[in-house]
Amino acid sequence: MKKWAFLMSSCDNYEDLWEPFFECLNIFGGHEKDLSVYLNTERKQFIPKKELNFEVKTLNQRGNKNLSWSRRFIDVLNRIPEDYVFLVLDDFFACETIRWDLFDEIVDIMEKDKSIASFQMYGTRTRNRDIENFVESTELSYKELHKGGWKTHFVPTIWRKEVLLKWLRPWESIWAFEGYGSDRARRWKYPEKVMVVNTIPIYDYLWIKDCSAVINSKWLNEPELIEFMEKNEINVDWSKRGKMTREEYLTVTMKDVVKRYTFGQIIVKCFNRVRSFF
Repeated sequence: MKKWAFLMSSCDNYEDLWEPFFECLNIFGGHEKDLSVYLNTERKQFIPKKELNFEVKTLNQRGNKNLSWSRRFIDVLNRIPEDYVFLVLDDFFACETIRWDLFDEIVDIMEKDKSIASFQMYGTRTRNRDIENFVESTELSYKELHKGGWKTHFVPTIWRKEVLLKWLRPWESIWAFEGYGSDRARRWKYPEKVMVVNTIPIYDYLWIKDCSAVINSKWLNEPELIEFMEKNEINVDWSKRGKMTREEYLTVTMKDVVKRYTFGQIIVKCFNRVRSFF
């Protein structure tokens, strides 16, 4: 059995992304033997429409109470036997052959150096932000994240599971953990190191115009995304959540975001923000 597992974090409201996500994983990474694949969501189960080369084990929350993302995620991590998890979100669709051999190499490095918390895979974003000047290495090349960096950034990341569990706070949403978790890491000087891989896209995913495939709960309305899905015969229901251009996304203001919440929800978020300092 491998020492690491593939963990896709999602929620029931994004159920329509699961089929295209795992079809992409099957096309570009389904050749890997003994691949443990987990889906983290609330109550729904993933039943593939196409045959996959791997089994997707859906890990739902337990009990009838609606849990915060972090409480659900902590429970899921404790149910995964592997010591390391490759954590990826539901809209990071694989688009090139995945370098599983480098996954194993990274885990070996982490086994030897217990002070490393994670390896963040920035290669895709680094390349797509400056394609003309990007120089891709043929071998694994990485460096330690600078002091002001985002230690809990949700780029595709290989995590040491015990550190991820230590850094999580049960009241936080996924985006609160990303932002406040990184704040805590800087403020309290978490000793664990975070490594960044920039020079090679190990897990190359659709990152178009500095955006993921889904923005503000809608599909990114770009020809590159649509053409990719059609070319690879990926099942996508575009009508389920609609489309949005990058330009439309950039016009969304904080005022628009606040309108989505009730006064009570805003009070709770402010209270949790204070708790997240510690």
